[in-house]
Amino acid sequence: MRLSALRLSPEYISVLSLRNKSSKSSKRSRQSVQEEEEEEDEDESNLEDEFENDPNVIKDYKDLEKVVQSLRYDVILKAGLDMARNKVEDAFYNNELRLNGEKLWKKSRTVKLGDTLDLIIGEDKETGAAVVMRVVLKKLSDKTESEKYKVTLRRWKNLKVPKQDVLK
Repeated sequence: MRLSALRLSPEYISVLSLRNKSSKSSKRSRQSVQEEEEEEDEDESNLEDEFENDPNVIKDYKDLEKVVQSLRYDVILKAGLDMARNKVEDAFYNNELRLNGEKLWKKSRTVKLGDTLDLIIGEDKETGAAVVMRVVLKKLSDKTESEKYKVTLRRWKNLKVPKQDVLK
């Protein structure tokens, strides 16, 4: 019985690198994370109470707390959707931005509490509805000492709305 030599060429050899992370963590960091999560849960539950009884509101949103320089439409939308300001500018020039259902004529327009900011991302062919990314200004604090606003925004990344609501 004769064994032939095994030949391997470099293209058939791959190196697997695995990094095993320790599951140990300090008690202090675990406690602070739990406290932060509890605080966030309290904030979210307070905001969700408003819409609990409304069957028309779909609960696929996320509430965000952000600090913004001003209350301009483009600044709030950028913060709410976590997108680059030049992307917001491109959407403005492509007529894809709406404020409370109406076409936005100035991207520097100041938004108020309760305003709805929409970015049209497409159309659902089956239902004939417009698909938008929506941000609603829920809470607004006074200016901080650093001349910035702390805002609470509610964000939907993929919301289907009737075309007549956004294509005015």
